[in-house]
Amino acid sequence: MKAPAALNHELVNDLPVLIHLMHDALRFDEFLDQQLPRHGNWQGLSMGQVLVTWLAHILSEQDHFMSHVQDWAAGVPETLAALWGQRLRPTDLSDDRLAEVLRRLSETEVWEALENKVNQRQVRVYDLRVERVRLDTTTVKVYGDSETAVLFQRGYSKDHRPDLRQFKAMLASLDPLGVLVGVDVVAGNQADDGLYVPMLARLRTTLPASGLLYIGDSKMGALASRAYLAASQNSYLMPLAQVGQVPEQLAAWVAAAVKGQVSLMPIRDATGRQQLGEGYEIKRRLTSQMNAQPVEWLERVLIVRSESYAQAGQRGLQQRLTRAQTDLRALTPPRGRGRRQFIEEEPLRTAAQTILQRYEVEGLLTLQIKRDPERRPVRAYGGQPARMVERDRFVLSVMPNAVRIQQQEQLLGWRVYVTNAPVSRLSLNQAVQAYRDEYVIERNCARLKGRPLSLRPAWVSREDHAVGLTRLLTLAARVLALAEYQVRRKLVEAHRSLQGLAPGQPNRRTEQPTTERLLKAFEQVVLTIVQKGQQTYFHLTPLSQLQRTILSDLGCPRNLYQRWLPKSWKPLRI
Repeated sequence: MKAPAALNHELVNDLPVLIHLMHDALRFDEFLDQQLPRHGNWQGLSMGQVLVTWLAHILSEQDHFMSHVQDWAAGVPETLAALWGQRLRPTDLSDDRLAEVLRRLSETEVWEALENKVNQRQVRVYDLRVERVRLDTTTVKVYGDSETAVLFQRGYSKDHRPDLRQFKAMLASLDPLGVLVGVDVVAGNQADDGLYVPMLARLRTTLPASGLLYIGDSKMGALASRAYLAASQNSYLMPLAQVGQVPEQLAAWVAAAVKGQVSLMPIRDATGRQQLGEGYEIKRRLTSQMNAQPVEWLERVLIVRSESYAQAGQRGLQQRLTRAQTDLRALTPPRGRGRRQFIEEEPLRTAAQTILQRYEVEGLLTLQIKRDPERRPVRAYGGQPARMVERDRFVLSVMPNAVRIQQQEQLLGWRVYVTNAPVSRLSLNQAVQAYRDEYVIERNCARLKGRPLSLRPAWVSREDHAVGLTRLLTLAARVLALAEYQVRRKLVEAHRSLQGLAPGQPNRRTEQPTTERLLKAFEQVVLTIVQKGQQTYFHLTPLSQLQRTILSDLGCPRNLYQRWLPKSWKPLRI
């Protein structure tokens, strides 16, 4: 009797695309293997190949848990064997192997060498402009309460969970596409302003050492950070935090604008048709010390008023004033059964001050506390005659301070930016537009902490695993950003759009597809394998026109989904 044919199905989906991007285009596995050569006891996939395979699982399944990788690989054994040119062993993607990858990525020497080569490769392959770099920090909460932890510490939480331990990640990305070029992982209780200079120093070893524009938020405005950039012949742009002398200086600068003492320039959007606001600039000379050497440079101070920012501030101020007055009046309700009354002045004053601070309206409301005595009859009882009893209470009256509110409203919408870039390189209008694109790096943070990479919360107990996992996921974020940039650039150059990416909207077109949507377009690509005797037959789901177009826009070979199949396999005739 003839042996029955064995039939297997594997969901190939986007695996060939992801392996191609990371193995052929970015060479993640090659660069890691150069740092960590295979030793005698390491069999099967190299550490670099394990890294790329795990990243493919993360990006394809949107799941970075180590415990899920081995079962996933068991479902696509022929696909992975064909893509890597060798059959995977059950232990190649075990928890121990993946944990070893994290441990080695947590080593500073290994990671910085890998990151350096990846940066150079992505800049060269994707022809990236290296002109502007954005920096920002994010926090990652960790469940666990080890008192011996060094990395996991409590601090100011951007996740609004001060009760949980956390660690911080300083991120750097290239403008305008947002691809990451640097990540530093530090303890969760470190202040943000001290993290910029170490990152800047490291970026100067992988990117051009001078001539770049670094853009950050107000925490980058520390004088030490600005001095470092000025001394290294780089430029900076950031808003100044409202601390120290800045609030008084801003009030004086705004007063000069309101009184017409300075000439305001209109600030328009990139098209030049819509006016976003207005502003002016002044220059000042700054001095500081760096490595015991004096540093002196010329700084431009940009005083800018945003119309939308002012309107939003006006709405917020009115809401805070209304809520504060409601809560203040509720402190002293009319007399009545069950209504609490203040019989001492100091507790009432303390409660009122707490409300003013909560709504940030101190000085904007005028409060008056008055004594309100009451005489009430008490009937005779227990041998005591009927009598009149006097009982005091304190009442609070609230009145808006119109003068102070008007002064506060004049400050709404105004913000101070500083830069040392010359006007010829960064005009007032260009500076405002450049900072408005801060969402670029915020999107990287959102990808890292949410879908599809889901770093938050970090379900790790070892600190080296937390560092390694963060660095691993930033590699995945690079793939997402670069693929997105490549396709969008192709669409702009060809003046066309993609149709069919939006679920439930087959006719919808887009010129700005996300990598997540592009990869999802390859769902349900199935490899069917028929083993009949000594011969193997296969059938691969034919690619649609949309899928072929995406491959072309990504720079993948047209035969990407066929070339990796073993030549000994024969196509199955259906």
